[in-house]
Amino acid sequence: MSNVKRHIGYPYLPIEKVVAGSTWIIKLLTQVGVTSVRFCLLHWKEVAVTFYGSLMIGLWLFVAYNKITDFDQNMEGMLRQPFPERLAVFLAYAVPGSELIAALLIGYHRTRLVGLAFSALLMAVFTAYVGLAILHVWSDQLPCNCGLIIPIGWRDHFVFNVFLLLISCWSFVLQWWILKSKFNPNSSHKTYRYKITQSIPILRNGKGEAHNGLKRSHTHTKE
Repeated sequence: MSNVKRHIGYPYLPIEKVVAGSTWIIKLLTQVGVTSVRFCLLHWKEVAVTFYGSLMIGLWLFVAYNKITDFDQNMEGMLRQPFPERLAVFLAYAVPGSELIAALLIGYHRTRLVGLAFSALLMAVFTAYVGLAILHVWSDQLPCNCGLIIPIGWRDHFVFNVFLLLISCWSFVLQWWILKSKFNPNSSHKTYRYKITQSIPILRNGKGEAHNGLKRSHTHTKE
């Protein structure tokens, strides 16, 4: 029997289908990107609070976990701080407990404002303590009992704490702003946010229906 070479043909996609599929994918990705940008512009306060709040939750859970899992070292480090022994023992339990409470309060939307305020208060206390060490109110050779894995100097610790303090305070202001807007029946801020998106050509709707709806609702609110 003679060997006959068989040619196996592979199906191929017409160039028109490839171009159409690529165009559809690009259009979908562009629409997703535009929608994401529009959402961030319209709800930038909520996005910022979610981001910063998540950052503080992660920080508090991380340092509290380190202090609880290595409680003996935490207690030893607290006893070496310039506090009376009874106060040091109390703080060895109270500090990680307060950090866990702050994380839980921030994580629940009904107590987020209180949690951010409590987080800012904790950071203010920690920052003041590190600042006093830098000013040589007590020895800056004392061990840091913050719960971070990477040891850093007191000055670097002060800069880091100031940064976290600003984040906590800014998040508190934004969350207060959000709650104030929800309880305020005036919806004029929606019109202003819509104007922001309309100032970017790629985000324009082109039909103007949403803007007209916002104008009508704003006029109805004034009446």
